[in-house]
Amino acid sequence: MQVQKLVYFAHGWNLTLNHAPLIDDTVEAWQFGPVIPTLYHEFKYFGRGPITSKASSLRFIDGDKLEFEEPTLERGPATQAVRDLLDAIWQAYGAFTGVQLSNLTHEPGSPWHVTWHRAEGRKNVDIPDELIQEHFARVFDGN
Repeated sequence: MQVQKLVYFAHGWNLTLNHAPLIDDTVEAWQFGPVIPTLYHEFKYFGRGPITSKASSLRFIDGDKLEFEEPTLERGPATQAVRDLLDAIWQAYGAFTGVQLSNLTHEPGSPWHVTWHRAEGRKNVDIPDELIQEHFARVFDGN
């Protein structure tokens, strides 16, 4: 849960500060807060225990072979801003437990809260990036 929420916070702050999504995936409103489904499925095997391996993805080589690879951040000035943001997210939120981070995402008016209540019982409803960005912009402005 902690990884989910840290990535969500990083995505929200990147939308607000750098005006771009941090991740290509959708964020969904699940019972315990915002969830990035691909991230959930990548690490669900570990349950509540520590994550002991890195994420991986499959890619085609020469059109017919599959190979596992670890996702990485490219080098360069554009990604330095992302690296700096991720360091800041870790400094600000890294000491919080998954439950504490989840509680932050459940605050009234948060993107999860708005989406969850609009969904009226439907599960796994997308939380629009625009809603996430607006929320983090309000937090940035102190509102």
